[in-house]
Amino acid sequence: MRKIIEDQLKKTQYADLSNFDSTTNTFTIPKYTKPVYESQKCYLIQVPSTILNNPSSFVAVNYNNGSFPTNEYLKIFVNKTAGKMIYVNGLAYDINMKQDLLKMWSGWLPSDEIIMISKM
Repeated sequence: MRKIIEDQLKKTQYADLSNFDSTTNTFTIPKYTKPVYESQKCYLIQVPSTILNNPSSFVAVNYNNGSFPTNEYLKIFVNKTAGKMIYVNGLAYDINMKQDLLKMWSGWLPSDEIIMISKM
């Protein structure tokens, strides 16, 4: 693979570079699809900075009565869904140490803004 192509692909947000076939000098980039959050399922997510520690965010003011998540990573249990919003019970998670923290948060989150790291 040419260096310039490789550099450009590494800058993309959703490209999967693990599918490179060196024998044919090609690779396949699967089409990105937004994750679907199912009710009564658990996920590990990353909360966007626009919602994190922001009592004046749209989500905090209009959906959660001023409540907002204080940790960037949460293990969530999806209680219910309403359009693009999901109501979750979340447990703070330390991604570097791979362990749960002693902080919990419950509230509504926009499913199209949070990033799913894994399904549990």
